[in-house]
Amino acid sequence: MYLFTFYDWLIENKEVMGDGPGLWCPLHFTLMGLLAVWLVICWFLCKKYKKFAMTMTTVLCVLLVFSRLFRMCLLYFSGTQTLIEVLPWHLCHVMSFVFPAFFLTKTKKFFLPVLVVTFFGGVLTFIFGDYYYLSTLSFLHIESLFLHFAMPTVVIACIASGYFKVRIKDFWQPFVFLLLLCGWSMIGNTLIDGANYLYLMENGLPFNLFPGHSHLFTYAILLLIMAIITITPFYIYDQVKKKKTDKNFDIIMNAIKTDL
Repeated sequence: MYLFTFYDWLIENKEVMGDGPGLWCPLHFTLMGLLAVWLVICWFLCKKYKKFAMTMTTVLCVLLVFSRLFRMCLLYFSGTQTLIEVLPWHLCHVMSFVFPAFFLTKTKKFFLPVLVVTFFGGVLTFIFGDYYYLSTLSFLHIESLFLHFAMPTVVIACIASGYFKVRIKDFWQPFVFLLLLCGWSMIGNTLIDGANYLYLMENGLPFNLFPGHSHLFTYAILLLIMAIITITPFYIYDQVKKKKTDKNFDIIMNAIKTDL
């Protein structure tokens, strides 16, 4: 049994908190299952109760900003990180400010890449993020879990409620946005010794599809798979909607011809 103080728990003092079970432990599977169940429930709730969806998203956006600011202040004033290190360099850290900025200002232009990156950033961290290397979830872990739980939630709310209409022709935007994020993260990797923001310097996954080669090739494959998963439902919906529209048009034209 490891004994540590509240302050140790608050700033995540690894030296006294003890080792945890790591990835794929019971808690890991439990949290992934909870996220999956919640997102399905959230979809139907937000689809039926649109006002609730907007209110929930607004509240979560405010909480995201304040929780991240508190985290940054905690790490800086405790001496755990420098001023440069606490800045939002990592993808999910960046999106915790970018998504609220877009939503709270009701900016819908170029909102699609923000939605896509926010959703997958949250989901992938739940799958591969190692929150379990310590004997107890620290405050920083709990705050991060809240962030990554809220990220896919607000995206589901925006789409299911109809707040934002996804268009297939705009799906080039997430790729451009991701390149911009990579460039931003590389600045952080350059300024901070040993930094691995966006896992560009070292593999952030527990596997490499191409042993002996750069892990970025694995990222490219996963990015392609995520693109297919994201685009396919909307493509199918567009095709079904188009066929339904064409059918209704044919019925109207046939009715007109019959009357004539």
